[in-house]
Amino acid sequence: MVTKVYAPEGRVQSGKRTMIAEEETKRVDKPYINSTTIPATQYDVFLDTDISEPSDYRELNYLLNTATENDQFNFYINSPGGQLNTALMLIESLKVTNAATTAIVQGECHSAASMILMYCDNALILDSAHMMLHTATYGTVGNTGNVKAHTEFTTKQVEKLLDETYAGFITEEEMKQVKLGVEFWFDAEEIRTRLKKRLELQVPSEEE
Repeated sequence: MVTKVYAPEGRVQSGKRTMIAEEETKRVDKPYINSTTIPATQYDVFLDTDISEPSDYRELNYLLNTATENDQFNFYINSPGGQLNTALMLIESLKVTNAATTAIVQGECHSAASMILMYCDNALILDSAHMMLHTATYGTVGNTGNVKAHTEFTTKQVEKLLDETYAGFITEEEMKQVKLGVEFWFDAEEIRTRLKKRLELQVPSEEE
């Protein structure tokens, strides 16, 4: 399986309840404390190869959709990108998961991998990180009418995805160029700067 998902031993705790001894609660200067250990799981997900077909990510997709608010997913990204339909599946799961999600970029974060980064709650951009974003590459065969219809539909869907994914990360002019086929490359410092700017733009709309 290309994507490795695991919960290291010792990180999953069983729930238990503890209370301060009764005699200690009688002290006026000491508050009564009731502590509960909440079961939680941390998943370390390594996206460090080409992003392949959706079935290779079935387990990850399931875990994201069934996670609780106490769970944590760490995505270690060092990938040249890959299949768009797989990225779309994971993006939809990232949108609805109850877990906290963090992307740790330590190398390549290109194409579809950069899209996954954009939908994580938090991002840690290491000094080795670099990103390339572009429009989708696709092909179709058939008669003239079918090719035209499929191309127009796919272009519309891809451009909508680009607008939603990179809004605030690249400028409107850069977006136009991306849709025309231009590739954009960013080093670690520029990724950090653009992510901060994107976050600043998103905060007002979320408050509204």
